[in-house]
Amino acid sequence: MNSSTMNATSTLNPAHKFWSFAPWLSRFIMLPPILIFTLVGSRFLHSPGHAIPGVTLNTPQAFTDTRVIGAWFVTLVLMLITFLSSQDRLWLGHLYLVLFIGLTLAVRLFGFMNDGTTLAMGNEKMITIIETVFLMLNTLGLVVQARLLRSSR
Repeated sequence: MNSSTMNATSTLNPAHKFWSFAPWLSRFIMLPPILIFTLVGSRFLHSPGHAIPGVTLNTPQAFTDTRVIGAWFVTLVLMLITFLSSQDRLWLGHLYLVLFIGLTLAVRLFGFMNDGTTLAMGNEKMITIIETVFLMLNTLGLVVQARLLRSSR
């Protein structure tokens, strides 16, 4: 009877461990925007009269048009879930988020310069910081996923 023990330590080097964990890290990075977009879409669909602070909707058409914005967010969430479900499409999820958040941040900054809005107003500072962090994280995720995709082909 042989009573030897086996060594259970991994033979993978640390760099390879990171690259094998990267797809799960990408999915984790995409989850907060998916949650936020789900909440925003739900708010616009279910309570259009309260979806935008400081805006009063006066006509049935205004309520319907506001609900359409909710449909856009639900579509965005469904696309992101589709990208999230496939390792080969993770880079598309990051690209979509980089474009969406980057353009959103650009429009917000345009509004600061042209509308008189400042970071001190309401929750503008918090929203701008969160958008910037999500933009940086998803840009990093896009770079990592592009490298993984390139090395796998």
